[in-house]
Amino acid sequence: MADITLPATPARNTGLLAAVSAVFRHRLLSHGKVRLALLILIPIFALTILAPVLPIQKPLETNLRAMMQFPSIEHVFGTDKMGRDIFSRTLAGVQVSIMVGFSVASIALVFGMVLGTLTGFYGGLIDRAIMTVVDIFLAFPSLLLAIGLVSVMGTGIVPVILAISLADVPRFIRLQRSQVLSLRSRAFIDAARTVDASQYWLMTRHIVPNTIAAMLVAASIAAANAILVEASLSFLGLGIMPPQPSLGNIVRDGQTYLEQAWWISTLPGVVILLIAVGLHFLSDGVRELLDPRSR
Repeated sequence: MADITLPATPARNTGLLAAVSAVFRHRLLSHGKVRLALLILIPIFALTILAPVLPIQKPLETNLRAMMQFPSIEHVFGTDKMGRDIFSRTLAGVQVSIMVGFSVASIALVFGMVLGTLTGFYGGLIDRAIMTVVDIFLAFPSLLLAIGLVSVMGTGIVPVILAISLADVPRFIRLQRSQVLSLRSRAFIDAARTVDASQYWLMTRHIVPNTIAAMLVAASIAAANAILVEASLSFLGLGIMPPQPSLGNIVRDGQTYLEQAWWISTLPGVVILLIAVGLHFLSDGVRELLDPRSR
């Protein structure tokens, strides 16, 4: 049979990079929720990146003569019971949160898209086997499942990332599978099959590009949730362990001193809230921009 060039679907016209670039240049920065998210996130992330060169005390450096000091110019977030600077420790904790959040989102996105595409496109035994495992994982709340997995794998940043990822991947698989099931019966897929398009071609050129937008939004939400779960695990003593700073264990260390030194727990807690709110605003704004039904 003679080679036939398949017609481009809407998702293939410009390619993923060109589409993302166009959205960013023309509409992303003009969207209210996205601008609010960037207004919240950029200062926090910029301070986190610049933390090593800022004229502040090191996160693990103690100063017993500056114990439990109220927030001031010298110590913006005050100090704790060992004279450690809460601001520098908070920035170090944000570094951990960013690493955990975006690592979890990346792992869940990749595995969710691969396995979800296979289950939705092929069906049959592959679909039943994978979705049985997915349903078992989804039977548990994500935080409870993460607690159980960390208890088995141990504490530390790598076990925390793996535990939260394993708790999130099933949701990504189910989301991707539902999109593939909807797309594989569309007219442009049937048209591609009539010209003997291979299954690999259908998945990589037609199915996956049309699911990326929703999966990217889900990934941004997963990053925010992963930051909250990591903080919760560290608060419970199951995540990042001292002396390495984490937003969760900083809040835990200060809960005993809430009456006389409220800033130890409160200010890092506010940072956790701002990061989570900023990422949710960002994901909501991107969803509205990429979904024609929201415009």
